Amino acid sequence: MTDERTTVAAFLKKCNAYAQASIKRKQERGDLDDIPKWNAYIEFNEHALEEIANGTLDKWFEGKANEHEPPLVRLDADAMEHVERSSWLNSVLSPRPVVVAGTNDANGARNFAPLSSVMQVSTAPPYLTASFSIHKDKRPRDTLENLRQTGTVLLNVMPPTPRGAAIVDETATPLPKGEDEGALLEMKTVEGQPLLMHESVAAIEATYVQEHPLPDAVAILVVLRVNAVWFSTRTLPSGGLDVLCQHGRDDMTPSPQGWTQRVLKHYGPV
Repeated sequence: MTDERTTVAAFLKKCNAYAQASIKRKQERGDLDDIPKWNAYIEFNEHALEEIANGTLDKWFEGKANEHEPPLVRLDADAMEHVERSSWLNSVLSPRPVVVAGTNDANGARNFAPLSSVMQVSTAPPYLTASFSIHKDKRPRDTLENLRQTGTVLLNVMPPTPRGAAIVDETATPLPKGEDEGALLEMKTVEGQPLLMHESVAAIEATYVQEHPLPDAVAILVVLRVNAVWFSTRTLPSGGLDVLCQHGRDDMTPSPQGWTQRVLKHYGPV
């Protein structure tokens, strides 16, 4: 609640600053007709700011807490159709960071494809896992085939912007094998690194280690070993990065958002 109050208050203050600047411009031009309306607008916002500060409007920021109900309904996953099950799992286990994986095939042809299943599973050695489904025509994903052939991948972490979401959307286009998804939109890569997107906020360079067919599934779980992290500086980002995430089945959203609370008990007694 505190974070929401702070955000709303900051917004109202910016509105008043804009209104005051508008009044000044109108006074300089001699355009005085609308100034009483701007003053009334400022007065209304100041009154709202006062009520936020003294707690009068606290009830406006308590809706989510009051609406919470315990999860008492059990939904059998095996009884669901594929899309329904996918929608539930994607909605509950989200948001998840989205990366755009860049690979080359054995002939050097470039491929880009978004992944939302990448997860760190070990720090020493540094391992990631990713799940690869198959195309509707039953052929393996180009990214997986390229990993099998060349053994390397560059995972571009997308910025939390509409442009980042557009890159994810375009690179998800199911093109015939060998066609470059990077050619679907104007997209600059770092000089000498044709798989490293200039617009990514960071990237992870990794190599293929092994794969495991998932029981009774068409998806393949792949283990990747991290070789390097690409970042804009040598300074560790404080509090993590703002990155593009998948929320639900198809929606892109920025994350992290809102408040942050650090947990340290896993380190044990100090």
